Amino acid sequence: MKFSLTPARWAALFCTVLIILPSCASKRVAPPPEGKTFQVPWGAVPLERWDPTVKNTFERDLIEGVKVRLRELRKEAGGKPITVRGLALSGGGSHGAYGAGVLIGWTDAGTRPEFDVVTGISTGALTATAVFLGPEQDDSLRMYTKVTNKDIFKSRGPLAVLTGDSMYDAAPLRALIAKQIDDGVLQAVAREYARGRRLYVGTVNLDAQAFTIWDMGLIASSDRPDKLERYRDVILASASVPVLFPPVYIPLEVGGESYRQMHVDGGAREMVFFPEFIKDFDKAIAEAGLSRADVHGEIYVLFNGRISARGTYEPVEPRALSVMEEFVRTLMRKSITSSIYQIWVRGLIHKMDIHITDIPPEYENLQSDMEFNPDDMKRLFEFGYNRAVNGQAWWTQPAVENYQELIEKISPSEVIGEMEARPEFRRIEKWRPKE
Repeated sequence: MKFSLTPARWAALFCTVLIILPSCASKRVAPPPEGKTFQVPWGAVPLERWDPTVKNTFERDLIEGVKVRLRELRKEAGGKPITVRGLALSGGGSHGAYGAGVLIGWTDAGTRPEFDVVTGISTGALTATAVFLGPEQDDSLRMYTKVTNKDIFKSRGPLAVLTGDSMYDAAPLRALIAKQIDDGVLQAVAREYARGRRLYVGTVNLDAQAFTIWDMGLIASSDRPDKLERYRDVILASASVPVLFPPVYIPLEVGGESYRQMHVDGGAREMVFFPEFIKDFDKAIAEAGLSRADVHGEIYVLFNGRISARGTYEPVEPRALSVMEEFVRTLMRKSITSSIYQIWVRGLIHKMDIHITDIPPEYENLQSDMEFNPDDMKRLFEFGYNRAVNGQAWWTQPAVENYQELIEKISPSEVIGEMEARPEFRRIEKWRPKE
């Protein structure tokens, strides 16, 4: 089966269907009570803005983890400056082959560091656990050179979008996740969690329109009998593109009531994310008994796609579906630049280096991110691999030295304009390769 339509085209088709036809969808099992206050499921991290009475908020838990990690790094450093590193893995479907190639090439170059905080969205959620556990798990990243459409989804028939919750059945993807994530993997994640390292995956709760962050180390460390199921469900939910794949219905019990929340691909809200805790980075350093001069921060953004706008004309056909598709793509571009800009600003404000990699304009004939063609993915994998081995993958914006430089570097028009610049005018001097 050939997956001939892009995600944007499917989204456009779905929007058109909603306008033309009445809903014929089947009823949900145990939906949340309408109007009930949003509750955080087990394994997700509570945010203070949702419930100010919660003491163990996401920010607090992450600060505690960083404190533990800093104490360990201080022992290893032997008096030398400490570097804390975070890695954000984006969505991108089959374009995850690029990120897999970069990571394995980075390993083979002998320069890949251990990351203290790793986050994943969509295809990034599929690889986040292996990346978090380190190079010994690199073989699992090679799935991006082997999988086909049938390993990810199967058809539910042409009318499925009218009668069910998705066009495709994601049972093959669920089986792939189950093969990769077992009890042994959870034990390894739990060990790293105890060292203060943190692993987060993002989903979107459609019932509450809430971006939900899951603490995978907390889940892995739990004594609950359903922890393996929850861990796998979160990864599947983060990779479940709405309309194309079915949502994942995650159970929740509150005050004797049981219902299921609808969770989908985190990319519906953020294409890539990094915790807002970096605003409290100085607090974590102080609580660990260190000064800011003792600790340096770095954030790496591995984007499985293009950041640059195409910069060329591609005339749109005068048909409703084509116009809608380009409209959806435009919205997605806004999400891309917004997500990266947030990380950029937070990092530079707190004197961190920002490292970014994406599929550059010179890579030609990039296939649809929902077409899992092994030949195309091998080519993209090898491209990412060679860039990493040759030290060409990462562009770096060093931490700023003064307030005036900070104002210049976080100007929205400057940063977003840089992201969307035509390829031939991309000002590389502001995205210097890491020495």
